[in-house]
Amino acid sequence: MEPISILVVDDDRLILFTLAKGLRDAGFTVIEAGSGEQALEMCADFVPDLAILDMRMPGLSGLDVARWLRENNGAPFIFLSAYDDHETVQQAVAAGALGYLVKPVDVPHVLPTLHAALARARELHAMKQNELHLQHALNSSRDISVAIGMLMERYDYGQQEAFEKLRRSARDQRRKAGEVASDIINGMEFL
Repeated sequence: MEPISILVVDDDRLILFTLAKGLRDAGFTVIEAGSGEQALEMCADFVPDLAILDMRMPGLSGLDVARWLRENNGAPFIFLSAYDDHETVQQAVAAGALGYLVKPVDVPHVLPTLHAALARARELHAMKQNELHLQHALNSSRDISVAIGMLMERYDYGQQEAFEKLRRSARDQRRKAGEVASDIINGMEFL
């Protein structure tokens, strides 16, 4: 199993060094960025298993980096901040953070939060994959229903007969019924 990669982004060099070293000692692969801009450059070619983002940095803030991650590569993230006021925590929650750490951090005490965030990220990824599969199945089912209706109208078939023609055509072509149905809808009949 590959080591878990964690991107740590903080403009405070001491915190960045200390947290990165502690995470490496705990067995993680750690990539360090001293600014939001540097983090985005790194994430253009690399998707970490988890990002730990300082909330407030000059230039691009952790919130800016989080938005970019959500829109571009889907990397999960938690926030790191010296602020624990309600408004700042709510901003983190609204951004989609899987956790929130308050500075100063002690790596052994941070590990349970990281493991929980990583587990939640895996669950969310699995749910997204299931959603994509279900959407594909729904679209395929919809295409099959429309194609059956088209065959019924054009050839005066009954519903079962139209379905059998579609299924037989898919089997003969060694294709999925949804693909053949899509071709029928698009005017490329293969029956």
